[in-house]
Amino acid sequence: MQVSKVLGLRLIGLAALASSVGCVPLNDYRALEKRFNEQETYIVANKDKIREGERRQGVLTMRAREQERQLELTRARLQKSEIIRRRLQTRMRSMKTLPASTPRPVDPTPPKVMGLEVNPNTQGLVLENGVLFASGQAAIKASGQRVLKRVIHELNTGKYRDRHIRIEGHTDSNPIRRTRHTNKSNWDLSAKRALAVLHFLEKHGISSKRLSFSGYGPYQPLDQGKSKRSLARNRRVEIVLFE
Repeated sequence: MQVSKVLGLRLIGLAALASSVGCVPLNDYRALEKRFNEQETYIVANKDKIREGERRQGVLTMRAREQERQLELTRARLQKSEIIRRRLQTRMRSMKTLPASTPRPVDPTPPKVMGLEVNPNTQGLVLENGVLFASGQAAIKASGQRVLKRVIHELNTGKYRDRHIRIEGHTDSNPIRRTRHTNKSNWDLSAKRALAVLHFLEKHGISSKRLSFSGYGPYQPLDQGKSKRSLARNRRVEIVLFE
């Protein structure tokens, strides 16, 4: 109820009181008027306090809504971070290669698995192109087929039989001479050789679902040297095993 209405009702009450008792002495009337004025001041003062309380409550409500909005944003960010964490965890698991327990070499002699050198960076089994292919060619030689059949036997038994297999082709840094070979580039040659090995493994009992291939050309050398021996080591196919 508004202050003016309250005062009006009180003045009506005062008038009614005066009419009911007849004439009221001036001093009594002024005393009553003073009393009403004090009540008016009290009502106005308390109304301001109420308005101030309502204002503060509004501010607190706005702050609570903002905090809730920030909380929702934080939750969304946490959910996104969790999704990214799971993706990274899955990727890390897929990057685990075999043999995982093979120690990295601390001497010039590289470790071997299945009688083959292991690349300490990729844990891939290294097959020299000199054994697998003729110079500049992607057809597997008889010597290479014998090596691959031995590897296939191991890949289909024991702890390796459920592993995914990626065939990686690599070349040296010498450019392709198009007058001698049909390959357009080292990229082309490395991919063809990796694919040739993949088809051989597939033909001899390795499930197609386990296989993939890639060609890296000369851009992931095993040996940084420029000697004939270093270049020969870089011409290779690697068999990399994953979980």
